[in-house]
Amino acid sequence: MHDAQDLLWTKRRALRQQLRNVIRSPGTPEVHWACLLAAMEMAGSEPVQGVLADIFFAFDATETAFKRQALRVAANRLPAHIARWFEANSDQTRLPRITALATRWSALARPSVDMLTRSRRCSADDSRALAEQVVLAWTNDDVSAQQEFLHHCLICHDKLAFMLARRALLRSVNELPPNWSAVSLALEKAMEPS
Repeated sequence: MHDAQDLLWTKRRALRQQLRNVIRSPGTPEVHWACLLAAMEMAGSEPVQGVLADIFFAFDATETAFKRQALRVAANRLPAHIARWFEANSDQTRLPRITALATRWSALARPSVDMLTRSRRCSADDSRALAEQVVLAWTNDDVSAQQEFLHHCLICHDKLAFMLARRALLRSVNELPPNWSAVSLALEKAMEPS
């Protein structure tokens, strides 16, 4: 477990270094390419999507071949609708600086405020991982970890993590404790229009 955590941090540091290089040389395709390769080493789609958003922001239609090459390398790591959007816009002008396609792993492009609160605070990859962790915490009777998870869901409005965990737990138990019901109601209320 400790070695896996060390490897994760090593990959994160490598990507962060490449993102700093992108900031220093935003118009250099080779720098973006190195950043994309570092993102491909990370788990999930969010790092790859963030780096692609930077590429599509940094380069216009004159670099269509480079943008398409980057997308070909990364496409299998992206949700299908995101890959289609990048493909449809690969020969267009630059992506706007503020876009829903940017992620916290974007160095140049910025996430749009139109994004869901959960998406700005954590990615779908994070939500899935948190749901898996709380199911394990449930199995191990780790009440503290469960409380931290519920707190996260409330603060970040992470309905995705909550729903995934709740569904998995209800496969093995008939009813969840009252604190789970309270969080469920709070998340439903938060989604209602004002």
